[in-house]
Amino acid sequence: MPVTTVNAAAGTVQVKLGGGILRGIQGVSAGTSYTFKCNDGPDPAGNARTLVGAAAIPVVAGVQWVHPAEPIAFTNGLQFVVAGTPGEFFVQWD
Repeated sequence: MPVTTVNAAAGTVQVKLGGGILRGIQGVSAGTSYTFKCNDGPDPAGNARTLVGAAAIPVVAGVQWVHPAEPIAFTNGLQFVVAGTPGEFFVQWD
């Protein structure tokens, strides 16, 4: 199962294009007001659907937002919208 480290400055991070399974999101370091939203997208029209974080979620070291025992399917891609001074979190996916 691939693991991607997200520690980008504010913007959109495209982890994967196409369908798959989100297995985990875990905070590593908080940064300063570092937040994320996780989307399924973009679809062919450029739209994204929220998977995790209807409102931006603050990154907290050691906190897990998606557990491998409760995966979330995505159809079009795995995309994160991040803001704040970069911290870091891991994303596990198939």
